[in-house]
Amino acid sequence: MSFNPNELILEKVRAVEEYDAATNELKGRYTQIEEPSLQTSVEGTDVVDAMGTPIHTFYNNHQGTFSFTNSLFSLDLAASQFGTDKVLASETDKLIVPVSETVELTDSKAVLQYTPVGTAGAEIKYVKVINANNTFGETFLLSATSGNGKFTLDASAKTITLPEGTTGRIFVNYNRETTSAVQISKTTDKVPVSRKLLIHAIFHDPCDTNIVYSGVIVCHRAHIDPSTVDISLTAAGKHAASYKLKKPYCDEKGRLFDIIVSED
Repeated sequence: MSFNPNELILEKVRAVEEYDAATNELKGRYTQIEEPSLQTSVEGTDVVDAMGTPIHTFYNNHQGTFSFTNSLFSLDLAASQFGTDKVLASETDKLIVPVSETVELTDSKAVLQYTPVGTAGAEIKYVKVINANNTFGETFLLSATSGNGKFTLDASAKTITLPEGTTGRIFVNYNRETTSAVQISKTTDKVPVSRKLLIHAIFHDPCDTNIVYSGVIVCHRAHIDPSTVDISLTAAGKHAASYKLKKPYCDEKGRLFDIIVSED
């Protein structure tokens, strides 16, 4: 007897995967899925007689929408929404990372956590003293020689030297290089591209819930909606996304998506 289920219990969508439509390369995978929703819409055009009585309705402009919220912030999902790719740091392509440090002075010297980079001899332009009441005090400017209101920098030794007798803490801002970081950028000249989506789901037989079926929804042409990207910058925040589903223009079958449920 052929496998032919009807009503099923949908336990959850366990993963959403984005693929390059041309190469089938995996571009993003999201596994903390909340509130997934699949919707379709069509536009109806009525044919009426001379009295305005509807005779028939033609339906066209078939479209779909898939949306979900990821429980965790996703770099891959943000990159897709921004229409860009993640940049990975390496030994040959280091990334520049801004650093802000509060450093305790010892004998008027401060040792930084990282090696500052930038224009040689001018890697750090200024430092600010932090007063005992946590306000900013005197500002010291970089100089090749020591003096009032000045500081010297030995970048290779990560050491700042202030005038003798300066005590307390200083605030320092500088750039460092790293071989272990990723970066995504939101620019004004890029938009997302169409992708293929695989939406993996878990189903159960309603008559015997111990029987589990695997399912996948294949969206052949999904364009992530970049019009509003809301990334909550809190620990309890969520990361929402929505895709507009359209048929591949040259697909003779005109498929927006396929829903496949498998017994094995």
